[in-house]
Amino acid sequence: MKKTLLSLSILFTLAANAQLTQANHGPAVGNSFGTFQCDSVAPGASGTGAIWNYATLNIHTVGTLKNYVSVASTNTLYPSATIAVGSATNDTYYYSSTSANLKYYGGNMNANGVAATLNYSSPAIFATYPMSMGTSTTSATAGTVNVTSPFPTSFNFTGNCSVMVDGTGTLILPAKTFTNVMRVMTSQTITATINVNSVNYEYYAVGISRNPILTIATSTINSMAGTSTQSIVTVLSNYAVVGINEVEKSDIELSVFPNPATTLINFTTSSLEANKVIAYDVTGKIVATELMEIGKAKMNTSNLTSGVYIYHVVGKNNQVLTTGKFNVTK
Repeated sequence: MKKTLLSLSILFTLAANAQLTQANHGPAVGNSFGTFQCDSVAPGASGTGAIWNYATLNIHTVGTLKNYVSVASTNTLYPSATIAVGSATNDTYYYSSTSANLKYYGGNMNANGVAATLNYSSPAIFATYPMSMGTSTTSATAGTVNVTSPFPTSFNFTGNCSVMVDGTGTLILPAKTFTNVMRVMTSQTITATINVNSVNYEYYAVGISRNPILTIATSTINSMAGTSTQSIVTVLSNYAVVGINEVEKSDIELSVFPNPATTLINFTTSSLEANKVIAYDVTGKIVATELMEIGKAKMNTSNLTSGVYIYHVVGKNNQVLTTGKFNVTK
């Protein structure tokens, strides 16, 4: 009984001390992640000790994958931005990230059939660090909307952005459960010729991934044509194997051969921490897993089609020790 009470005490202490900071939340150059689109779901309850149960979430793994990469921003249209996060030229977002805050300067918007580019002269503050349960910030925004379709036009806007950590608890997904999760609710209003109201719920597994595990985004557009609402739900494409502390990831020396491979590929390392090798295809699907024995693993690639694959070498505590790519040719 004492042991149980001690364990509960430790869990509550971790939850109380959980914080989002630039180190575990803000976009960082070199960071990459993928998302799959899912069927719509409700955001669930707020408050401490919440249980967000999406065990039956329908994840569309075919045709919805988006791979995002964070790079240093060089776009002169966003002179104050330092980081660009994008999956394509028409799906890129611009930020400045410091230890004090995260500011959003705009990027692409595509909702309810309206495609536009946002450029903030007064940025939306997406985070004021550190963030913990109940932390909130509000910022006044202004800038320009450039609509590219269906009717090209340009106009100025004003608005506001409110961000709050409105819940902490447990996130249950079809293949994995995350504890010590913080939910960040971001509400934005853009007032102009077209009025846009958006509410995003992002669920972060604190210390596990700087990218949201699950995102529920709803946008409502009011225009002369009427009112329309669209909801988009996305999940981290490799969430089922995310159990790593990205901040504490440490690369190890690893030999991978032959590369390209045909029927077999070898992984060898002198690290005693290496426990297994996990291989993924370009959609984020696990295609092979091999345990490492005395720093060695042989992976059968005879059933894999020709192409590029990503591997993670995972340690005994489920942390990623190193990552890389290999090719299969037939």
